[in-house]
Amino acid sequence: MTRLAAIGVGLEALGMAVAAAAYAIHATALPEPAFAVGLAAFFGLTAAGLIMVARALDRGARWAVSAALTWQALQTLAGINLTGIRPALGVPVAILGVVVGVAVLVAGRPALRPSED
Repeated sequence: MTRLAAIGVGLEALGMAVAAAAYAIHATALPEPAFAVGLAAFFGLTAAGLIMVARALDRGARWAVSAALTWQALQTLAGINLTGIRPALGVPVAILGVVVGVAVLVAGRPALRPSED
């Protein structure tokens, strides 16, 4: 289950990287590209963070569980919010957030116990 959780977070990172590239390309066609460049930077940095979380989940790091669960909560809420505007995009985003969140929760159960140190 740990590998499944890491793959799920990795797929989300890939989606964010694709969005970063799309905004970066879009910025080249704009007369005032500052906003699109900012979005590209945001999505790129988020993708980099999610890649680190996915790698840490795969290695069993305790800190990655809370980071991944926080991201899944944000993604699920964003998907629910997006459902009112674009249901075809919002529903899959929300479902992905819940499914990966459950995988992270199940995989991270040992990490959620108090440390024996």
